[in-house]
Amino acid sequence: MLLVLLALNLLISIALSMSLYYFSNTALMSELDGRLLSAARAIPFVLPDGYIDQALLNQLVEEDTYLNNLSKLNQYATQVGVSYLYVLAKVDQQVRYLADSATPGETQQNNYGHFGQSYADQQRAIQSVIETGKNYRGTLKDQYGEFRSLAIAMPYGQGQFYVLGADIAMAEVLARQSSIQLRAIGFGMLLFALGSVMAWLLASRMTAPLRRFSSAVHRFAAGEFDVRMPMHRHDELGNLASAFNAMGDAISAREHLMRQLAFSDRLTGLPNRVKFAELLTGLINKGQPWLAVVMIDLTDFRYINDAFGFEAGDRVLCTMSDRLSQLQPDQLRIVSRVSGNSFALLLSAVNESQVQAQLQTVETILAASIVLGEQKVNVAIRSGIAIYPLHADHAEGLLRHAEVAMFFAKRDRESSVTYDPTREESRLSQFTLLGDLREALTENHLVVYYQPKINVASGMVSAAEALVRWQHPSRGWISPGLFIPFAEKTGKLRGITEWVLREVLRQQIEWNRQGVHILVSVNVGVSDVEDAQFVDFVEAQLNIAGTAANLCLEITETGVMHKPDAMLQNLARLRRLGVQLSIDDFGTGYSSFAYLAKMPVNELKIDQVFVMSMNSTFESVSIVRSMIEIGHILGLKVVAEGVETIGIWQALAVMGCDEVQGYLIAQPMAASDLLVWLAQGPHHPSELTPPSMANF
Repeated sequence: MLLVLLALNLLISIALSMSLYYFSNTALMSELDGRLLSAARAIPFVLPDGYIDQALLNQLVEEDTYLNNLSKLNQYATQVGVSYLYVLAKVDQQVRYLADSATPGETQQNNYGHFGQSYADQQRAIQSVIETGKNYRGTLKDQYGEFRSLAIAMPYGQGQFYVLGADIAMAEVLARQSSIQLRAIGFGMLLFALGSVMAWLLASRMTAPLRRFSSAVHRFAAGEFDVRMPMHRHDELGNLASAFNAMGDAISAREHLMRQLAFSDRLTGLPNRVKFAELLTGLINKGQPWLAVVMIDLTDFRYINDAFGFEAGDRVLCTMSDRLSQLQPDQLRIVSRVSGNSFALLLSAVNESQVQAQLQTVETILAASIVLGEQKVNVAIRSGIAIYPLHADHAEGLLRHAEVAMFFAKRDRESSVTYDPTREESRLSQFTLLGDLREALTENHLVVYYQPKINVASGMVSAAEALVRWQHPSRGWISPGLFIPFAEKTGKLRGITEWVLREVLRQQIEWNRQGVHILVSVNVGVSDVEDAQFVDFVEAQLNIAGTAANLCLEITETGVMHKPDAMLQNLARLRRLGVQLSIDDFGTGYSSFAYLAKMPVNELKIDQVFVMSMNSTFESVSIVRSMIEIGHILGLKVVAEGVETIGIWQALAVMGCDEVQGYLIAQPMAASDLLVWLAQGPHHPSELTPPSMANF
């Protein structure tokens, strides 16, 4: 026992001695660094007013002035207890002294006004401070010795920095550290001596009780948390036994709580996901031939929290939990709350024909009104179903597949969905495309195709629409209908739009050199033109393109306006930049006549849904005619897309449509193919081209 106490005493003495040395040394370095910082910051006040500013403007400093300032700095350095003070700046690509506190001999040796080669370590450190503007604190070594140094970057001019520096000789630092070390060793030896005496006194009284205490601790460490120490003493050992017993009680209570938290939901008391998986695994291991796991989600539950508060939301969850628990064991074998407003159920059904019937019972029970204050609230559910062993042969797989099915039920607003592996494959494929899309933007896997627009009256082609295509390195060409909607949902559409804009303006610069001037339309979303930063991007790209820029932005009307006032301001700014504006997919989205009249747009583009259905429904003809008339009343050019038959062309010509585009005129094509196509002419459909124009 005595040896243990002596060893413990030695360890404590060493630890305390090291701590004393560490904190004393830390205080010393803080005091020295503070002294360096104060001294360095005081340099401008020690030097004559305006001296540094004047020195920064001149390449060299007069020797008399330099030596006079050296004397002042040297005197101040002695007063504040530092070795050197200096001011450095970079002039003519060379670091120069503007002032320092070196001795005259050192100054003469180092050619004042220059940063000598003997200061190689300092030069790298000071060079970094001047170039980056970041302060330096550390140890530097030169021909005069080793120093604790501080260099402060001081801004001047436009993004330039000069340096205020201060040094303390490491010899002084080491001397003071040695003193601290001796004091710490003496303190440790004294502490060890006193501890040894106390250890000898305590050993004789504590040996037997400590052996019992040691035995109890070992049992406690082995997991016997019911071990308790007898408390027959009223001294320190009695207090220690009391503390040990209290610790045992606390740990036992915590272990019980941890078991509850590990396997049950704290709010509802239901089993949590871990416990549900454990129970489900037990049933699978017992050889159950068929099981149905259902994941249900309380639809729009967040609106209850928003409208009534989280306390009301908790009451709803508890009510739903009680209702589900009442269905056990007739309808449900296990009920679990797996996340915020999601529950996992194991139905008592024994085949698929019983699943929907039992699930309908669950929906009916949960759909009953809940009174919150004076309001009645009805909560609907969406559910996903996974079957064992059809969809998975283990608990986690069943839970995950039920969650996937629930996701599709929520997305498609269906009451319940049974897991379908093909739908998950499509979902995983989309997630894979998201990663590939980032690579496509950085490595230029995207391609811009151009579909020309033709003037109905003249047959001239002076405009085209830019359409993005994706040439995947392994999957080949990917349809825009697959990756554009996904990019929009995941917030990646802005990156595609900006890439297309840059590519279109780059192509126009090339066309401009070849004498081809064509207006190119680029599709943008409502959220883009509501964002002033996007307009800043467009302006920057127009400045790069210069006179070659001939741009029209087609604003997709199917978007939702969140900031109409900001949108109108940004549209007006785009018009001032020379950008033409078009309302794309007109008739399918947000435009009201009130906003349409305010928008500074140039054209309306009739959606192809209306144009292509003109062949089959008279209503579509009337709708298109009305759109053309509305556009002309507002003074706008009207463009129809999706023109694929000569009959639609002729009808649009009679209605007075200004421009058309579609497969009847030309398919989207690469930039080089567009130039060839433009040179061929004429571009009217062959059925409308007079024989005399055939070789024009």
